[in-house]
Amino acid sequence: MRKEKMDKWIKSDFSLQVIVTNMDDVVPMHCHDFVELVIFSKGNATHSIGHRHKKTSYSVMQGDCFVIMPNEEHTFEEGNQAVYYNIIFSPELLSAELKDLKEFETWNPLFGFKNLNERTKVHLGLNERVLVKEYLLRLKEELDNRPPGYKICAKSILLELILIILRCTPKKMVVTQNVKKTDSTILSIVDDMEKNPEKHYPLDDLSRKSNMCISGFTKKFRNLTGMSPNEYLLSLRMEKAEQLLLKSSLPVYEIAEQCGFYDINYFIKVFRRIRDTTPAKFRRMNR
Repeated sequence: MRKEKMDKWIKSDFSLQVIVTNMDDVVPMHCHDFVELVIFSKGNATHSIGHRHKKTSYSVMQGDCFVIMPNEEHTFEEGNQAVYYNIIFSPELLSAELKDLKEFETWNPLFGFKNLNERTKVHLGLNERVLVKEYLLRLKEELDNRPPGYKICAKSILLELILIILRCTPKKMVVTQNVKKTDSTILSIVDDMEKNPEKHYPLDDLSRKSNMCISGFTKKFRNLTGMSPNEYLLSLRMEKAEQLLLKSSLPVYEIAEQCGFYDINYFIKVFRRIRDTTPAKFRRMNR
């Protein structure tokens, strides 16, 4: 088991770096002397914490954010087209802001002491992922090019990223002793939903595809995502609708159809219930 040191990745006196990992199969067991904020951008994998004699595994997927603290042994396995960002930094980098950061209820579950069986993650929605991706690219550009004042700018971007994550609702990672085929099947269903939220996903079809009863499938889906299949699909459709309302000039009825709502009145009713306004008013207020 190897131990990664900060100076392997950073060739300056500024202890912050962004690494993009394209994972095909396995990232060997290792630990490091820095904090690692992991943001999954694409695909899914199995993340295991602990040494080989006592190891706890979790399924992770696109949209998941979690933290690995210094000296924690861990590995990524069974990568399925996984792409994730590693933001690595020394704990001392945020010492001046630590008092304010600790006021967030989510700080300790994510950045505090953790044991093997009580890991916490945040699952970003589609809109949050777009924002986080923009910050990640800006942060990487500052660190790669090092223009005058890059240290101040890079640290401020890091703090913005951390604040976005801390303001989200965290969820407990579900321990998976053996990552079974059902996990992979459900993760592939989640991936398809995120790519095609306008499609119809009958629960009986999804449960049959996973070789589970409907109640068992729904429970497993909720364990992995924090929501039921219908709740998750609705959240994806709403986020897609918001993006189209803000970034296109399509009429509302076309946006409804592109998001899987084939009754315009039902779409407006659902949008009003969730966003407390109509799609047209939302567009006018936010464009």
